[in-house]
Amino acid sequence: MRGIIRLMKTMSVGTLLLLPTGGMVAQTLANTQNNEAFRMAVISDVHVMDPALLLQDGKAFENYITHDRKMLRESVAILRVFTERLIAEHPQVVLITGDLTKDGEMTSHRFLIDSCLVKLQHAGIQPLVIPGNHDVNNPHAVSFKGDTTERVPTVSAGEFAALYADYGYGTALARDEHSLSYVFEPAGSNLRILAIDACKYEENDFEKNTCRHDGRIKPQTMKFIAQQVADARREGKRIIGMMHHGVVSHWKYQNRVMKGYLVDDWKSVAARLAKMGLEVVFTGHSHAQDIACHKSGKATIYDVETGSAVTYPSPYRIVSITDQEMEISSKFIEDIPHVLNGISFTEHAKEVLRNGVASYVESAFPASVPDSLKQTAARCAGEALIANCRGDEKLAENDRKEIEEIADALRKYSARCATIFRIATTVMRNDVFPTDNEFTLRFRLRIAE
Repeated sequence: MRGIIRLMKTMSVGTLLLLPTGGMVAQTLANTQNNEAFRMAVISDVHVMDPALLLQDGKAFENYITHDRKMLRESVAILRVFTERLIAEHPQVVLITGDLTKDGEMTSHRFLIDSCLVKLQHAGIQPLVIPGNHDVNNPHAVSFKGDTTERVPTVSAGEFAALYADYGYGTALARDEHSLSYVFEPAGSNLRILAIDACKYEENDFEKNTCRHDGRIKPQTMKFIAQQVADARREGKRIIGMMHHGVVSHWKYQNRVMKGYLVDDWKSVAARLAKMGLEVVFTGHSHAQDIACHKSGKATIYDVETGSAVTYPSPYRIVSITDQEMEISSKFIEDIPHVLNGISFTEHAKEVLRNGVASYVESAFPASVPDSLKQTAARCAGEALIANCRGDEKLAENDRKEIEEIADALRKYSARCATIFRIATTVMRNDVFPTDNEFTLRFRLRIAE
């Protein structure tokens, strides 16, 4: 049942920032020349695949995408639309919270830079990136030729920083020596963005062909974070975070069935970050729209997760920041320049999710489960995942009854599978506070220690 478990939700919310203290006069987050709100866009999990990697279509690539929920064939067309949308929105900064490429191929990184980031920068928009679990030192970086694959160059941590020198690393205020974490201050703002690298790419194994997808914040990196937050507070700067992995649990039991989508020891990490004054972190990884928060005493941290560009509903966030509040809105890609067999892009994206769930469910259930029951459970799980990825999901009574009926039928064959199915599908259909797509937070006064 690991398959259905992996296709769940994991994310987080929204956004409080620091007000200057110690008698300092508050500076506006807005550009000092026009006094307008500071605007950011957030996208995540782009997973772009350089078309040159598909040397010859065939069984190898089909096998790869059959068990996946990502629209890799359409990733280039989707990236093109995102680039056009972001230029039209014209935020001052675009945060890209990891998984920039299919599997860390050097050529896919260069494709993203040339096809998107350079264009954004030429339009006067500053992109900022952080790696995801797919992006660095990845043994799954391959090309496809018919029935076979062949490894292609991936990137090291040092090469990643060099490639993205114009997109955070080369003009950072500070760099962490122990990770790809850094701090960036957008021009004309009173805001600092703390990019946190929590990936475990050092532990990837090329001989075993394994790639770690879970995350952690190293003790040395936590010291770096604490110093940067303290410096920002002392200088009267507001500071927000961006990273790939979640720092707040987004649903009950996530730390047990999908712990790889959270940093190790997340509750302790979230408490430390909140207490030092980091009140909001923008994340990705789970391919779902979700906002969650964690309280530790009087301190609160919000985890704002953005869904994947190549997974339904292909969302992005627009964030507007003033001295008083942060306003988060969500938008979605609904059409792309790509042939989709006569159906809309939205319906195609949903179908990819359904198919991905179906393949996992049917392989995860015991052989004794009738095919008709597998198909019914897969359809129910697929609709739950679609609702979860969109965000603001609400569990209707008829949906609850259907889940219970399917779980009761499964229990005749496997009590464990029945329990996991019931929990997974219920959680995916039942969002809790706060709202996921449209959310406004008033800033709270923070007093420097």
